[in-house]
Parts: sequence; structure tokens; C-alpha cells
Amino acid sequence: MSEVPVFYATTEGQTRRIAEALVDALRELGVDSEAINVATSAAANYRWDRARAAVLAASLHAGTHQRAAESFARRNLVELNARPSVFISVSLGISSAIPKDVEAAHAIARQFPDHLGWSAGTVACVAGRLAYTQYGFLTRFVMRRIAAKSGGPTDTSRDFELTNWDQVRGLARDLAARLATPAQTLVPA
Repeated sequence: MSEVPVFYATTEGQTRRIAEALVDALRELGVDSEAINVATSAAANYRWDRARAAVLAASLHAGTHQRAAESFARRNLVELNARPSVFISVSLGISSAIPKDVEAAHAIARQFPDHLGWSAGTVACVAGRLAYTQYGFLTRFVMRRIAAKSGGPTDTSRDFELTNWDQVRGLARDLAARLATPAQTLVPA
């Protein structure tokens, strides 16, 4: 079991890639970490006794995050609240040229832990990926229209990487720094 498990729920695979990049960055900083899909037995059987912090990443589709991520957070709420934790919301809305779309992505991201009663110390929004070549005809059509409306790329013959990998590495640096800072001890007066 690792010091910082990075749990993730993914639909097209980008959230998994983000979780794995976060793990790699944490390891480079000397933090023992592993990426764990919330839909696996590894997540269900995770032993929290070594965890010093936790991360949950989920992607946003049609205004909601995956049910598997919500179920995982509900089952592990006590553990998530017992240590420093991060929620990463992966969406395309965060990369929109329309400020209202960006604000909505932030609001939905904040609502996820809040409505569960999870006191995530950090809530981050990370852009996903337009995977046009992986979508079926209808999804590709809808995603192209959404991208056109929000000022995004519309060439459906290829995929577009919108994730800011420097942001992901920055999240790792921030979390590693929080772990390096000793917890404040309250001294009775």
C-alpha cells in the first residue's frame, strides 16, 4: 500500500493518464504513490493504514462525475476526511474560451466533495482530451458542436490533448510540500 493512493474513475482513459502522471510526479518527489481505478478490487480492498494523503480524480460528462467515483468517495468518506486529500475534476469545460463555461466547471467540481460531506483540501480542475477518433458518430458530432461553441478544436480526424501536464506536476509538488510540512500540534494553554 502506498503513502498517497491516486484513485481514479475514467471513461475514455484520460483521467487514468492524469492519475498516472500525478503518481510519476509524486514518485519523482520521493513520495510513494500508486494509481488505482475505483472500479477494481484494489480500490475496494485498499488498506488505509499507510496512507498519508489521498487523491480522487473523476471526469465530468454531461454535468456529472462518474457514479463509481461518487460511490467510492461515499464508502471511504471517513478515510478521505482523516488525511489531506485532493479532488481532481477532469473536464473539457475548464478549457473553454467562454468564462461562464469555466465558472460552471469550477462550480461542479466544488459541488462534488461538498455534497458528499468530504472536506477535500484541494479541488482542482484539469482539462481533459478531445478523443474524436475514439468516439462513435453521434458522440463525435455532439462533441464537435460543443467544441465549436466553446472555441475548441473541431478537426474530427484527430484527437486533441488539452491537459496541462505542468498543472498536474504542480498538484504533485503542492501535495508533496503539504506532506513535508509537519502537522501543527495544539498545545494546551
